[in-house]
Amino acid sequence: MSDTPFLPLTSDTDWAEARDRSAERPIIIFKHSSSCPVSGQADAEMTQLAEEVDVPIYKVVVQNHRAVSNIIETELGIRHETPQTIVLHEQSPVFDTSHFNVTADTLREELRRFSVYTQ
Repeated sequence: MSDTPFLPLTSDTDWAEARDRSAERPIIIFKHSSSCPVSGQADAEMTQLAEEVDVPIYKVVVQNHRAVSNIIETELGIRHETPQTIVLHEQSPVFDTSHFNVTADTLREELRRFSVYTQ
């Protein structure tokens, strides 16, 4: 069992599965930079959020899987940034934010629109 609350996003197959899953329920894509302090704070915020909500959070570490990040950027038409979160619902982006706005509070508020936030 993994010690991380995130689902890995390391291949185009992972991306296809994540996007397909969003057809049934909202999911979060979290683009993370392992060398950026702002992204480190965002990682802590997303970890906190993952403990509170029953929403899949897929994490791509951009230094390790830039090709996956590029596919996401191309297919969704959302410019790449890190840290960045994208909420997908019905296979389409319905919300995205980056940098200092990647917080548990920001995502909680967005998830309330879908009645998936319960605390």
